[in-house]
Amino acid sequence: MREGKRVTSIRGGVSLRWLGASTFEIEHAGRVLLLDPFTSRPADARPIRSEAASDALRGDPILVTHGHWDHFADVPDLAARLGATVYLPDPLRTLHALRLRALLRADEAVRWRSWSENRRIELAGLIVQAFPVHREECRGRWLRRAGRLAAAGHRDLRTFANALRLSIWHPLSNAVAVHVTHAATATSVFFFGSLTRQVYGLPDPPLRVDVLALPASQDSDWWIDDATGLISLLKPRVVMVHHHDDWCPPLTRPADVEGFRRAIRDRCDVPVFVPPFATRFALADAIAVALR
Repeated sequence: MREGKRVTSIRGGVSLRWLGASTFEIEHAGRVLLLDPFTSRPADARPIRSEAASDALRGDPILVTHGHWDHFADVPDLAARLGATVYLPDPLRTLHALRLRALLRADEAVRWRSWSENRRIELAGLIVQAFPVHREECRGRWLRRAGRLAAAGHRDLRTFANALRLSIWHPLSNAVAVHVTHAATATSVFFFGSLTRQVYGLPDPPLRVDVLALPASQDSDWWIDDATGLISLLKPRVVMVHHHDDWCPPLTRPADVEGFRRAIRDRCDVPVFVPPFATRFALADAIAVALR
């Protein structure tokens, strides 16, 4: 599918737009949820946003799954610009409240709300719930890759600056996964910003999961195992892959999405939907993959 081509099956209902990394817009009834917005995508990132795909981000509220640089670092400025309410893990909220006080902007803190205090929100016919998950801790893979690039003669100050940010931007360890249900149809999508099979507080009977949104790791041997473990736990109809793009070159590189698709099909017998980049599509389009 070409960038900028609108998926023709949108006839109302829930639509989504994947904007690279784990950034999603979720739109329903004229309102937009913005998930893990990473707006400082560098110009040499791949895929390249076309002119039609460069619309300004919208979103109120903003939903944050965890504090990695490519999930949270842009949120404070974006929230201030949009005047958006932000839901995020409690330690991140505490950290940002201190920042706002230091900047003499403490009045803005009312719009920053903890998932631990607001486990369930309803907005424009969408029900959003957050569930605590385990998250990988700081690892030095970005600095090691920057060192390898320097040794190969590709030394670049921007590369080292980005590697440093990626390595140290891990404020505390809390993380959540976000379950979104369309109240009218009960169809649902469960978003994971980080890949883990450890999810806490799941209800009994189990959640309905039509679409399970999972990140693909560009630098990991264990992500297939964790993905299949999570699929076995949640039993989705379709897996939607994201975070497989080259979002911070030269430190990142595209993940093998086709290899992921084959592995999930062979090990779990679940279809994989690869969302079009920067193009709106219907939640129903992703679910329909299960019927093919």
